[in-house]
Amino acid sequence: MSSSESLPPTHNPRMHQGGKLSFRSRVQDLDDDPGDRLVIGGKNPPTMLELAPAGYDDLEIEVGSGKGAFLLAATEVKPDTFLLGIEAATGYASLAATKLKQSGRRNGLLLVDNGKLFLQDRVDEAQLAAVHVYFPDPWPKRRHAGRRFFTPDVVPVLARAIRDGGFLYFASDNAAYSGQVARVMGAAVDFVRDEQEEARVRAAGQGHAFSPTNFERKYLEQGRVIRRYAFRRHPR
Repeated sequence: MSSSESLPPTHNPRMHQGGKLSFRSRVQDLDDDPGDRLVIGGKNPPTMLELAPAGYDDLEIEVGSGKGAFLLAATEVKPDTFLLGIEAATGYASLAATKLKQSGRRNGLLLVDNGKLFLQDRVDEAQLAAVHVYFPDPWPKRRHAGRRFFTPDVVPVLARAIRDGGFLYFASDNAAYSGQVARVMGAAVDFVRDEQEEARVRAAGQGHAFSPTNFERKYLEQGRVIRRYAFRRHPR
């Protein structure tokens, strides 16, 4: 199941074809040694139940882990939580998994897969305490808008996977995409924005939600406005 020895197949129906992700272009480094902290999903990836060891109080997923800054911080400050980072780019996933292996922590894992599809068909109902989505690719061209993570069809996917009282956390510097997320999630009957939670996790420090990510550091240095939202799952 765990594999860092082979790349995903040339054609994987779970992945977008016809171009690389604009934010995720790192080539896998020969010095990477992710060991068993990296799983290549392929056409039939393992389920969350198969990936998460027994004994953890909470299970969380980060969609689009990039170089792993948030996942590394989260696994350190929340030792009782198991966090699965899902990344479409094998090179970035390998880098993040290598850092995780070097940390010695076992409460995290990197998976190469399509985040929305994994939530849809590999996660049990109400299995997750939280889903984190930070600085997702906005796919600015109109013909690529359907590739965005936050489209109306993602709401029932998130509502099924996140347990009652659990959270979707989102952050972005892109005003248009942030507005789309606010509209899509704000109109969802299963979720409500929780500004108290937004303040709580920011005060709690890095690794709880929103921070740190490499994009956040870069954009803050550039003076960009970062929008951060927490949406709480209503009781079923």
